[in-house]
Amino acid sequence: MKVVFITPVTPYKENMGGPSGHPYHLMVERPKDMDITIYSYNQNGLSAEIISEVEKELDVKIHLLEKPKWMAWLFRLHLSFLRLFMRYPINYYHRLSTQTIENIKTINPDLVWVYSQEFSGILKQLKEYRRLHTVPDCYSLHFYRRLALHSTMDRKMEYWKILTNYRKHYRMEEEYDDSDNIAYHLVGEADKNFLLKINPRLNAHFIRHPRYEIAEPQKVIRFAEPKIRILIAGRYDFYMKEQADEMVEALANAQQFTLRENYHITFLGKGWEDHTKKLKEAGYEVEHIAFAPDYVEEVRKHDIQITPIAIGTGTKGKVLDAIVNGLLVIGTNYALENIAVKDGVSCLEYETQKELLAFLSDIPRNREHYEQMAERGRQEVLRLHNREKVAAELFGLLK
Repeated sequence: MKVVFITPVTPYKENMGGPSGHPYHLMVERPKDMDITIYSYNQNGLSAEIISEVEKELDVKIHLLEKPKWMAWLFRLHLSFLRLFMRYPINYYHRLSTQTIENIKTINPDLVWVYSQEFSGILKQLKEYRRLHTVPDCYSLHFYRRLALHSTMDRKMEYWKILTNYRKHYRMEEEYDDSDNIAYHLVGEADKNFLLKINPRLNAHFIRHPRYEIAEPQKVIRFAEPKIRILIAGRYDFYMKEQADEMVEALANAQQFTLRENYHITFLGKGWEDHTKKLKEAGYEVEHIAFAPDYVEEVRKHDIQITPIAIGTGTKGKVLDAIVNGLLVIGTNYALENIAVKDGVSCLEYETQKELLAFLSDIPRNREHYEQMAERGRQEVLRLHNREKVAAELFGLLK
């Protein structure tokens, strides 16, 4: 089976400069008879050396595409604000050159597979082929949720920008091709349902996100002594800001001395300097690692991951990474969305900071119970986010 894959970012085993990990791990366990040719705009800026490594690891051929000249000039002349006046998101306006179209016709693929929400215009250039569109999130749902979060904002300009982006993506998704020879692939169930409300004629499917790399050998889950090691991973940005600020405030003001006595806290990612300082001043043992050369190895040094995500859609890769490498995850609803774990059985979900502090107070008293919970989470993710299983579901959509 010959497949042409078109993507804004070049696949890589981790997310490097964009969502490069997802397509990489969808290809790792693909059917053995599937020959893939990749056309990438390489917006994540992978070097020629790394691209060569990916070609060998995935057994694919990668061709790099140039950004449209008008788009390059738009950014070079600092005119990116003009995007606000465009009818659709800017990446929608990417189109393949006549030469690239001719090259694809020479390959004569059995399937054209496109990655990212905004490349639906490219799919319309290739209507004669069977097509698969990995969205993977419904972006209008993303902005819809942000509108709800920011509905009381004083910053009216920010609210207007979110509303404008919501309308652009809604308009684009409303016009997705509903032909019989195209299927849509999403990694969020709510994303799929929202997309079908916008465009009910689509052949849309929710398929679980594949897990990424697992360190070998897998560790026996035993929480560290004398202090249990907590990890908060990810960049401090608007996805986490609200919940993370509330979490740190609650920890700093907690009256239970047992929290300071039983936990070592690590922030992994950029932007956590103030949070680190605040918890140190409150008596906690805290460290901040801006960047870890081996992300999975760093994750494995910890016992619990708290993921205080305030907004988002789809599946959170860092939550999958933590669970599959043996950490107990404590997270918000958005953090655990679309991941095959059950609250109180294989993970812990909290709504309020009071609930979070109650979990943290109980864990040192019942270590074995929570270690077993983490193991159940690992086994569920290994089973239901298995890369071979996910690939079989995905590539079976158009058979």
